[in-house]
Amino acid sequence: MLSSPVWRGSPALAFRVGLLLGGAVTATVLVVVGSLVRAPLPWWARWVLVGAVLVLVALKELRVIDVRLPENRRLVPEGVFRLGRHLGPLQFGIEMGTGARTYLPSGLPYIAATAVLLTASVPQALFAGAAFGFGRALMTTATLNHPGDWDALWSRHARLTATLLSGAFLLALGTALIATA
Repeated sequence: MLSSPVWRGSPALAFRVGLLLGGAVTATVLVVVGSLVRAPLPWWARWVLVGAVLVLVALKELRVIDVRLPENRRLVPEGVFRLGRHLGPLQFGIEMGTGARTYLPSGLPYIAATAVLLTASVPQALFAGAAFGFGRALMTTATLNHPGDWDALWSRHARLTATLLSGAFLLALGTALIATA
């Protein structure tokens, strides 16, 4: 579906904008709910909870434990395209950008969501949400630029890519921890 001609030009841009908006919506919800959740907790307790989720996700990703993280295990329906050439891809992007309507191939968003929920200010949350949407946009762009062989490319470089992304994520998380301590 993403490799069809409709995904070139402005519809593809609308989709990517939707991904960014979806990430921002999720981050906004997390920071608002987080304002209530974190109020009674000292800063160090919030970071202990983020660390616990990090350890859980790391053990899952390394296949040490077999635990299912909550996710909506279905794709965004093609019916969103009823809105036309631009609004359809925009809605599809928003739904996919929230991370709540489709698969999450990695556990890193759970750690990020926990960190936003328990520690982030509004600007930090919006930045994290936009970064999530941007990451999804990069994956989509890579898929469109390598039709037919994306899965093979990912399989060949998955371990290195996952290591680099995890390292960058941990660096960002550590920087956030130092900034709040």
